[in-house]
Amino acid sequence: MYINKIKIQNFRNYENQEIQLDKNINIFYGDNAQGKTNILEAVFLCAFGKSFRTSKDKEMINKDKEFSNIDIDYEKKDRVGNIKFKISDKKYVYLNDVKLKKLSELIGNINLVIFTPDDINILKDGPAARRKFLDMMISQLRPRYLQNLNLYLKVLEQRNNYLKQKLNNDEMLDIWNQKLAEYGEIVYKYREEYINKIKDKIKDIHAEITNEDIKIEYNSDCKNKEKYLEKLKRNKEIDKIKGYTSSRNS
Repeated sequence: MYINKIKIQNFRNYENQEIQLDKNINIFYGDNAQGKTNILEAVFLCAFGKSFRTSKDKEMINKDKEFSNIDIDYEKKDRVGNIKFKISDKKYVYLNDVKLKKLSELIGNINLVIFTPDDINILKDGPAARRKFLDMMISQLRPRYLQNLNLYLKVLEQRNNYLKQKLNNDEMLDIWNQKLAEYGEIVYKYREEYINKIKDKIKDIHAEITNEDIKIEYNSDCKNKEKYLEKLKRNKEIDKIKGYTSSRNS
């Protein structure tokens, strides 16, 4: 796929800008603080519904303006598409002029990989950064993955909230355990499939750079539903004391 055209209005330092893109390689160059990264941020916003630089949407609106608009035309092998993104009091997203009810419906229309200096934290930081990277990549290729991931995270939150209440109703806890194990196994299988697909490619690319070998492994408690369920039950008393789930999909 490739992006044909980007229109930006009142976004960051741009008041009105239209950019025609070539379907091959496009390079943005210029002095620092001129808005190169802002263009990339606008594209990222239309792909994922959020910025990779800030969690505050209003920061992206041009100074002294009340709204910001982004309009992107893109083309895939089997179709063309258009995404309109408006930021004002809320976020409004339109796919081919149809308003989306959920941001999850946006993901996968524009396939995007972005690399910034901060992405070195994928290796330096803890597993949460790596999970986030995997989730972002897989969601573009497998729309149902995001749905199952959200269900897993919702059940995890409900189980944690229940543990914090320090109640003794184990039957209720068993319900959360069953659902957590069910969705956890589904999420694991999606992630395992993705990692297996990139293993060989990474090995070949790395071999061109250095003679050292490279290996990727995905470790998780959720490989098997029954075993994960057993571990949740085994850690039940510890989780009650801590007030959160100690064994999760990581």
